[in-house]
Amino acid sequence: MPPVDERLALHEASMRLAREAISKSLSGKDAYLIQAVRALDDLNEAFNVTSGRLAEWYAIHYPENRLRPYELIEQIVESPADSEASTMGAPMTGEDLAAIQGVAQVAKTILIQRKAIEDYISKIMLEIAPNLSSVLGPLLGARLIARAGSLEKLARMPASSIQVMGAGEALFKHLKAGTPSPKHGLIFKHPLISGAPKKARGKIARMLAGKAAIAARMDYYSGEVMDFGDLKAKASAIKSRSRGGKKP
Repeated sequence: MPPVDERLALHEASMRLAREAISKSLSGKDAYLIQAVRALDDLNEAFNVTSGRLAEWYAIHYPENRLRPYELIEQIVESPADSEASTMGAPMTGEDLAAIQGVAQVAKTILIQRKAIEDYISKIMLEIAPNLSSVLGPLLGARLIARAGSLEKLARMPASSIQVMGAGEALFKHLKAGTPSPKHGLIFKHPLISGAPKKARGKIARMLAGKAAIAARMDYYSGEVMDFGDLKAKASAIKSRSRGGKKP
């Protein structure tokens, strides 16, 4: 067993290396990006909770409401009396309205801040990951970086891992119960996948994951901006083949 002084020196060296590793991992711009993505998720959750509460609260007085959350918030903040002339709901005092308008203003502020965070994320992505932004869009690309832990970690991942990233529960069921393996995870949010026929989604996801893997490596290792071609046309070709059409 090493002497006490030697063990202490080894411990201090290990701690120093650990601190340096953490400092290095957090010194990149992608560390700020990851926190912005998490903040965006928090704002989305806050908006959903607040707007849902607002709709229930306002429905006491105006149960006829059929407005979408964004429209309802704007109406309550700006002109709540415009559509209430013949309401079947309960009477509402000025004090009631003031309380509801206060919550509506909070929801509106969340929307404004959410847009600001989205713009901030897009700006960082164009700085550190222009290729990934080109392939997946800045917001989805940022989500993949956040899930991976850094741009470096994403750049080291194979396309197959990128394709199912975020599908942990489905992957667990596949491994444990033998259910079909997931064909896509977070990448499903890309409109070329989510808007495609179910039969073609797996192949389009594979194509986009392959492009995303190349894009992440280019962004991290070289910084050179690459032309990935017409991804929409590639997706259309896959959909055509999945329907039994001829390859263009």
